[in-house]
Amino acid sequence: MNSQTIPLHVPPALVRDFDFADMRGESDVYAHFAALHREPDIFWTPRHGGHWVATRFDDMAAILGDPARFSSRHQTVPPMPITLTLIEWDGDLHADARQVLAPFFSPKSVRNLEDVARKLTHELMDSFEVRGECEFVREFGLRMPIIIVMSLMGLPSEDTPYLMGISEDIVRSVDPAVQQGAFQRVNDYIANRVMPERRATPGDDIFSAILRARIEGGRPFSDDEIVSFGSVLIAAGLDTVASMLGFITRFLADNPVHRQQLLDDPALINDALEELMRRFHIANIARVVAQDLEYKGVAMKEGDCILIPTSAGGIDPTRFTDPLTVDFRRGDKKTLVFGRGAHQCVGAFLARTELRVFLHEWLKRIPHFRVKEGETPVAVPGKANCLRYLPLVWDPR
Repeated sequence: MNSQTIPLHVPPALVRDFDFADMRGESDVYAHFAALHREPDIFWTPRHGGHWVATRFDDMAAILGDPARFSSRHQTVPPMPITLTLIEWDGDLHADARQVLAPFFSPKSVRNLEDVARKLTHELMDSFEVRGECEFVREFGLRMPIIIVMSLMGLPSEDTPYLMGISEDIVRSVDPAVQQGAFQRVNDYIANRVMPERRATPGDDIFSAILRARIEGGRPFSDDEIVSFGSVLIAAGLDTVASMLGFITRFLADNPVHRQQLLDDPALINDALEELMRRFHIANIARVVAQDLEYKGVAMKEGDCILIPTSAGGIDPTRFTDPLTVDFRRGDKKTLVFGRGAHQCVGAFLARTELRVFLHEWLKRIPHFRVKEGETPVAVPGKANCLRYLPLVWDPR
């Protein structure tokens, strides 16, 4: 560790060499985050420019729910190269931007998307079911959620591969140069293609709503804010649902007893989904200390970043009994999987709907599946943990 990256207000006893994005030889993403429970509730790491790390569920919930002291100005470590419209705004400005999206993610609107999700699930499965195998991430996990978000944004399906590549670089990379390149590509795409088309022919899609919207008492979004907003939405199309699909599917592939519970009682799927999301939290987000303060006896300075690794929060033994065990009938379902407070994910209802539809439809058609013999799935941590490779096989009907 480089002591020069450790600020004077950080006690040496609270310094640890932790990199959330580097498992350093560990093969299990969640073992990597579970190790945080051996550390202090709050500690400092010099990695990624230096930041605090919260290790306990209750502290994560408290920090996420206290925007006056812990700002959303930076939601990642290291910080993104641009300020992200909506998710890195606080107060009334955040509320104004969120209101633009609300109608598209209301229960009524999402119910209309449920049939879209079901039809898409079957179309994707049609392309590989008879083969008796698939590489789940590439052939299903990455495709289903981003195609649905693209339909909400009114973007052409043929642009999906290009935007998936951009989304990967924004969400998965911790290299500022890679992120900057991705933002430049999405900037060009939105500024040169999407915005001129929507201004000439507005519709009922999200981009058209953003162009019509007024914030801060009457001003429109600036072009830079629109581009940033689009980046957030495109990344969101890949982020939570795609990552959850991977971890949930791998668990069911490896655990036939749990899978059989859902086959015997499909009514258990809603409870099972909440428990699987609890066990496999995927977001490792950040907040910025808004003013000099003391939290649990730890002095923090304005501008300090603090990592909220919900991946550790969901398996915190001080919050959940036997947290590594998946119990579909677990009673306590309050998690941080979609955040907490004013910045709780506006698309949470849609995400749950997509995941629920997937479980119902996949298990009807491919009830018994497993990881391909001799192959090893690849899971990696990051701003959003994800499965990068998940080869599955089954006996085709």
